Amino acid sequence: MSLYAQERLRVLVVDDEQRMLDSIAAILSDDVDVTTSRSAHRALELLHTGQFHVVCSDYKMPGMNGEELLKRVTGLPLYTSCLLITGAEEYIRSSEGGRHYVILKPFEPARITRLVLELARLASARRSVDALASSSTARETLAPPSMRGAPSPRPPEARDAPESSQRARVSSYPPPSSRVSSCLGATRLVDAGLPARTVK
Repeated sequence: MSLYAQERLRVLVVDDEQRMLDSIAAILSDDVDVTTSRSAHRALELLHTGQFHVVCSDYKMPGMNGEELLKRVTGLPLYTSCLLITGAEEYIRSSEGGRHYVILKPFEPARITRLVLELARLASARRSVDALASSSTARETLAPPSMRGAPSPRPPEARDAPESSQRARVSSYPPPSSRVSSCLGATRLVDAGLPARTVK
């Protein structure tokens, strides 16, 4: 089993109402580690000290609303999924659609649990890909100058095989895009600037 499969997913829930914080924490705590915050400013402090996979924020809060908070979260160096929880008509009227998901109050416990788990797994997958890319770049940097950019040697059977059989072997593989999507099934969630999805 991989390290990422064993990793405990962590969620930060932000709401200025203690009753709502306690309710959401109780719903999610069986599946993820939950930390709560009653202000957006305190949430930003926690985000700089801990590694959360998802931030679930209420929209209507004093000082800094949930939309502003999640915009700041998307600017953090470590990828973090965002979920806005709201029943506020002000958001519905004024929203231009962000890079995060929205769930409307009132919601079913099973629905928010399923959505938070999908977003947490997406963040974990994105982070593992980013870590692999960083380690690959580091290896390339540490390689001797004579080896940087040098083509890898072809195995003897590939060198000696007839050209037609080589083409057949290559064409039998699935295209790169399908390989990526099958490995990172969760990444099919909106994570590349597509319009936000509102879950009712």
